[in-house]
Amino acid sequence: MQTHNDSTKPSISVEDFVTIRQLTTSNPAFTEGGIRALIFRSKSNGFDSCIRRIGRKILISKSAFSRWIEAQNEGGNS
Repeated sequence: MQTHNDSTKPSISVEDFVTIRQLTTSNPAFTEGGIRALIFRSKSNGFDSCIRRIGRKILISKSAFSRWIEAQNEGGNS
């Protein structure tokens, strides 16, 4: 019998998640509208790895957001 083991997934602290407004307040380079546009297109741009939905609330992982930004830059270097 095989059991499902969640311990292989990296654990993310609850403190790592912020709302859109909290993210844009602490990082003024990003606007709420810009982040909402990324969320709207999250399936096609890979941003879905950064967000968690709890009901209507959308939370963004700060560490996943940082990794996503770095990944966007990797494609442009030649």
